[in-house]
This record gives sequence, structure tokens and C-alpha cells, in this order.
Amino acid sequence: MAIGQSKLHELVKRRRLLSDSLIWFELFDPTMKQFMIDLVQRDQLKDKGIDADGDVIGFYSALTASINPIKKFNTHYTLEDTGDFYRSMFIQVLSDRVLIEANSQSFNEMQDQDWYSDRILNWTSENIQKIKEELKPKYIAAVKKALFGNR
Repeated sequence: MAIGQSKLHELVKRRRLLSDSLIWFELFDPTMKQFMIDLVQRDQLKDKGIDADGDVIGFYSALTASINPIKKFNTHYTLEDTGDFYRSMFIQVLSDRVLIEANSQSFNEMQDQDWYSDRILNWTSENIQKIKEELKPKYIAAVKKALFGNR
């Protein structure tokens, strides 16, 4: 076999073409992005009413409950009032991080409230672990595919 034509040489050539950043961007397909949004919307906000630090955002008052019967006195905020905020959430994938953002009018108004925290649009450490567990096998598969082809 000629120099540079062995399976090892082929693997070394493929390794040179392997790009962590390309694989990184590839991992965040629409399904993965929705999974990440659901963790904030369902697990953190709807179910627990917490921010990324695990702090409860706030509780509905008796006055609020009397005005809006959907909001029960002394239950946690879900921030789902009109659905506008939830519908406006999106994932932004950068080369060194992933962000969850929102761009609705209700989100802009929410930022003026005393209870607002920029940690509302972030994941708890527990949910970051869930994201890692979801990404790890996909990342390994993508690296294997890049190195070894479609075996």
C-alpha cells in the first residue's frame, strides 16, 4: 500500500476536516431547540414558577385572583397569561454558548416588574444536565460519522 493511502491516513485526513463548531451547530436542530424551550416553559415556569436559580418568581395575590379567576391566590406565576411570551421564545446558538431569548411585547413589559430577573430565561442546573444528556449521544454519533463515514 502506498504512503498516504492506508485507513489510518484516511482517518487522519478526516480528523483534519472535523470541526467542533460545525457539529455544535448541527446538534441544535428544531427538535432539540423545542426540547430546550419546553424545559423552561413546562418544567420551570408552568410546573414550578422558578427561575434558573430555583427561586420562585412570585405568587398571585388575592386581588389578582379576584380579577382573573384563572390565577389562583398564592399559586406561583407561570408567565403564560396570554401565551405571547411563550410563543416568542427562541433558541440562539452561538459558537460558544446557547441562549434562550424572547421578543414579545409582554416580555418587554415584564422586565419593568419588581419581580423580574434575567434568570427567568435560563435553565436550572438540573435542566442543563438534561440538555447535556440529550446532546451527548448526538455529539458522539456526529463525530463518528465525520471520522468513519456512514457505517
